[in-house]
Amino acid sequence: MTKRTPHEIERSAIKKLTWNIVPLMVLLYFLAFLDRNNMAYAAIALEDGLGLTASAFGFASGIFFIGYFLFEIPSNAGTIKFGPRVWFARILITWGIFATLLGFVRTPLELYMCRFMLGVCEAGFFPSVVYYFTVFFPQKYRTKILGLFIIVQPLSNALGSPLSGLILNPENNWLGLESWRWLFIIEGLPPIIIGLIIPFIIKNSPKEVGYLDMEEKAWLIESAERSKSGSAITRADFLSGIKNKKYLLYALLNFGMVCGIYGFGMWLPSIITALSGGDILQVSLLAFIPYGLAALLIYPWSLWATRSKQIAVFAGISMVIAAVGLTGAVVFFSYSILLALGFLCIAAIGIYTAVPCFLSMPANISNGGAAAAGLAVVSSIGNIGGFVAPWVVGLLKDISSSNIPGLMFLALSLLLTGLMCIFYCAKQREGVIHS
Repeated sequence: MTKRTPHEIERSAIKKLTWNIVPLMVLLYFLAFLDRNNMAYAAIALEDGLGLTASAFGFASGIFFIGYFLFEIPSNAGTIKFGPRVWFARILITWGIFATLLGFVRTPLELYMCRFMLGVCEAGFFPSVVYYFTVFFPQKYRTKILGLFIIVQPLSNALGSPLSGLILNPENNWLGLESWRWLFIIEGLPPIIIGLIIPFIIKNSPKEVGYLDMEEKAWLIESAERSKSGSAITRADFLSGIKNKKYLLYALLNFGMVCGIYGFGMWLPSIITALSGGDILQVSLLAFIPYGLAALLIYPWSLWATRSKQIAVFAGISMVIAAVGLTGAVVFFSYSILLALGFLCIAAIGIYTAVPCFLSMPANISNGGAAAAGLAVVSSIGNIGGFVAPWVVGLLKDISSSNIPGLMFLALSLLLTGLMCIFYCAKQREGVIHS
C-alpha cells in the first residue's frame, strides 16, 4: 500500500467527517427552524382562531427566546456533562413534544406557555452543535463547515414555506382539527422520532468514531487546533468561558444580528401579504424566492471568506448589505411590489451569508469547556434579539399601522452590527483565519 502524505491523510479525514457529521446536524437544525418559524405562516389563522393582535403574535413568537435565553448555558453544560449522544436526544424529544402540543392550544396563554417551553427544551442545541464542530474540525475548516450548516436557516424557510402553505389549506380539517393545528402536529413529531434513535448514530469524540482509520484519528487528535475532548474538560474550563469578556462582546453583536434574522423571518410572510395581497399558498411560494437565493449563496460566500481569511470583514459586509436591502424595501414598499421584493431578496442574502462568518469568530476564541460555555453565552444573549425583534416590529405595526418602522428598526440593528464587525472585530485575532 502506498504511504499517504500528511496532506492526503488530512483531506481524507475531513471528507469523512464532513459526510458523517454535517448532513445529520443539517437535518436536525432544519427541524429546529421549521418548528421555530412555522408560526409565521399560521399568523392569520392564529389571529382569527385565538384572537391575537399583531403585538400579541409578536410576543408569542418571541417568548420562545426567553425560555431559550434562560436555559441556554445550563443546557450547554448538560452537553459537556452527559455528552452530545445523550443530550441531543433529550433536546430533540422534549422540543418535539412541545412543538406538537402547540397544535392543541385553546387560549393565548396556552400558546405563550408552549412557545416558552419550546424555547426551554431546545435551549443549548445550536451552541452544542457549533461546539461539536470545534471538537471534530480544525479552525481553518470551521467557516466552511458552518457555511454548510447555516444553509439550513434560509433553506428551512424556503422549503418550509410551501410545505406550511399546503398544510394550512382550509380544507385540511382532518379529524375535526383546523389546518393550523395540523401544521404544528405534523412538523412537531419528527424530532421525537429522531431523538429516540440519535444515541445510536453519533459519537462524542474523534476517538470513538469507526469511519476514520488509525492515521486519520492520529492526525485529528494530535492537531494543535483541535478542541479538547469531553474527558479533559473541567468545571474551571467552563467557568472561564462564561467570564471571558470577549464572548460577552460577541453576544451583544449576535443580538443585533439575530434581531435582523428573526425579525425578518417572522414578518416576511406578513410583509409579502401586504405587498401582494395573495392567499397563504401564494405568499409561501413568494417567500421561497428570497430564502432560496440566500441558501444558494451562503456556502460560496463562506468559501470566499475562508480563502481571504478576513471572516470579520465578510460578516460585516453581509450585514451592511442586509441593512441596504431592508432600507430599499421600505423605500419602494408603496411604489413597486417587484422592487420591494427584490430588495427583500438582497436583505435575505445579506442576513444569512453573515451568520457562518460571524459565528466562526467566537468559535475560534478558545477550546474545550471554555469554548462550549462561551458559545452558550453568545447564543443565549444574542437570541434575546429573537424575542425583541418580532415583538418590537409587531408593536410598531400596531402603533403606525405600517411595516415600515419595524423594517427600519431591523435595518439599523444590522447596520450597526456590521460596522462593528468591519472596524473592530477585523482587528482581533479571531476575526482572521490563522492557518
